[in-house]
Amino acid sequence: MKKSLVVLFLLFAITLGAFAQRSTTSSNFKGGVRAGFTATQISGDDLVGFHKLGAYAGLYANYPLNDKGNLKLQAEINFTMKGSHTYIPPKQTANITQKYVLNLGYVEVPVLLRWRFARLTIRGNSDFEFELGPMFGVNLYQRERDLYGQIQGRPPFSRFELSALAGISYMFNEHHGVSFRFSNSILRVRKPNWAVNRGVKLQYNTVLMFSYFYQF
Repeated sequence: MKKSLVVLFLLFAITLGAFAQRSTTSSNFKGGVRAGFTATQISGDDLVGFHKLGAYAGLYANYPLNDKGNLKLQAEINFTMKGSHTYIPPKQTANITQKYVLNLGYVEVPVLLRWRFARLTIRGNSDFEFELGPMFGVNLYQRERDLYGQIQGRPPFSRFELSALAGISYMFNEHHGVSFRFSNSILRVRKPNWAVNRGVKLQYNTVLMFSYFYQF
């Protein structure tokens, strides 16, 4: 089942890429690519802070919803690395080093409304846009380890994830831009299990995303 989902999303990525490439011949459709990094945490694991860094990349295509072109519908397919991380150096009173790393990988499909709320006309047009919408994700892998290696017996993460995404993007010109995004799981991504060495509460992915994007 998991392999078939991966193949399905890869086919969707190829289709979306071809669609974005064709957008260069249309005045309505636009498409592009993005790449950047994430800073993530797991809400509910008692580790505070966006200490886990990861990669973030994908494809997108959008279509204007009005004549002004300041409101667009955008579909994307992205690969996002998430998780949690902490490292505590040995204390003076106890020669103990603590380490915990959780690596998660997702293929995600956001469907967003993009609203251009400001435009600068100095040296051409540069736009500020607000983005908002739901995001559906499929978990590809889960790796959890501490100082002694792989942690066994932990409850698995849910195969599917439903999140809400909000962000702000700035386009320097027609082709180049940067964005900052925030997403959080709407549904829990892991059930609690108190029968292991570390308590697991209801957990949610919380992600900060920074990216550069190129629009064809």
